[in-house]
Formats: sequence, C-alpha cells, structure tokens
Amino acid sequence: MLDVVIVGAGPVGLYLGALLLQEGVSVKILERLSDPVPHSRAIGIHPPALAALDRAGVAAGMVAEGVQIGFGIARSAGREVVRLPLALPSAPHPFVLSLPQVRTEALLAARVRQLDPQAIVHGCSVTSMVDGGTSVTLEADQAGRVAQHAAAGVACDAAAGVACDAAAGVAQHAAGRVSHQARFLVGADGTRSTVRELAGITSSTRNYPDFYLMGDFPDTGSDGAAAVLHLEPAGIVESFPLPGGLRRWVVHTQVLHGNA
Repeated sequence: MLDVVIVGAGPVGLYLGALLLQEGVSVKILERLSDPVPHSRAIGIHPPALAALDRAGVAAGMVAEGVQIGFGIARSAGREVVRLPLALPSAPHPFVLSLPQVRTEALLAARVRQLDPQAIVHGCSVTSMVDGGTSVTLEADQAGRVAQHAAAGVACDAAAGVACDAAAGVAQHAAGRVSHQARFLVGADGTRSTVRELAGITSSTRNYPDFYLMGDFPDTGSDGAAAVLHLEPAGIVESFPLPGGLRRWVVHTQVLHGNA
C-alpha cells in the first residue's frame, strides 16, 4: 500500500510530492492529461513561494531561468507616477521571479522523478473512490495502457480482469482500468476537482464581470526587468518581463472577446 496518492500534477501536486518523497514517504501522483500543458499561464513567483520551493530543491534552478523583477513602475500619459520595490531587501530572494508556469511544473516534475522515476502517472483519470477508514482506494482509467507501479501500491482483482506481476510491479486492467490504494489521498486537481466531487465536499463559486486579454510578445521596449502598470482613462494595461526576451501584456476589457 502507498502512503499517499496525489491527484493532479500541477505545481501544488508536484511540490507536495517532492516534499513527501524527500522525507521517505511513498507517493504516486496521478494526472488526467497525457502530456504537460505547454501554454504559459501564471508567471509571478513571490519571495515566500521561492523560500518554500527552496525546501523542495528547485528554487535555484528556477531563479537561474527566470527574470528577477525588483521593482514596479506606474505610468500615466507617458509620465512616471511612482516606482515601488516589490520585495524587502532583507528577503532571501529580494525580487518577484518571472517564470512561465510550464517551466515551473517541468522543474518540479524533474525533481519528483529524481526522487522516484515512477511517481508521476500521466493519462490517469480517477473515476471512483472508496474510503475504507484506514485507507482509500481509487479506480482510474489509464487510457488503455499497462500501468507500472510499486507492487505494494497496486490493488489487483482477478475477478475484475486484472493481471498482476508482483515482481515487475505491473498491474494491467481490462479497458485500461487501474486501482491505487493509499493511506492518504490528496486532491490537487483544480477548481473542477474530481476528488472533491467524489468526496462530497461542497464549494461555492462566484462569477465576476471583469475580463482580461493576455499575451506574450517580443519585448522591444526599454523597461528591462521592471513590471509596468499603465494607468489611462480608457483602462489599465499591465506588462511583465519574461525569459527569452518576451514580455507578458495584460489588458482589462469590458467583454470577453469571441464570446460576447
């Protein structure tokens, strides 16, 4: 039996997995998507988060790749209104690090695999959960693949069409179904969490009227590593430096373009 199964291989699931593996805890991280999402989503990593990521052994690599934003500038009508530091000089990392989420996840995943090459399972969609009190059993679809796990962390049932090779730690289920049993289950699978739904945990949501357009473009300006906030009568435009000579632009709009 595994110690912990984590559902979701985003930054939270990978980070937790790395911390647990460092402490000798057996972990399996199940991710619904077959491949990592290549798009750049979140980019800003603040000093407290960098300090936490340092515990997982990935902060140094992230800082080496990212852009260190030490201050922000507010402008209006082409004139600088104010310039503010973004972190305390005494902080271990006195800056906000700009790094695309795809790279944050890749570095965390590399750390997890360094600790346990078999810990991350992609293409695994959880379909049911049974809480046994002292353990939790998950059933999942593994996209018709043969799933390889630590033998002790796989539940096998010959009557359900499951064949096991304990020596190789392989469980092959009919129609790609696999089972995972662990002492603890952690849901890190986002706002539409399957784990939360299966556990019967309710949550409240709220729709806001604001919409934003966002894109990454070549940085042809002279702001360097500064974050810039343009305060104009027509609205607010934000920009942030990115690695590779790019800049993230964020524009507040009145409607969601393409769906209005």
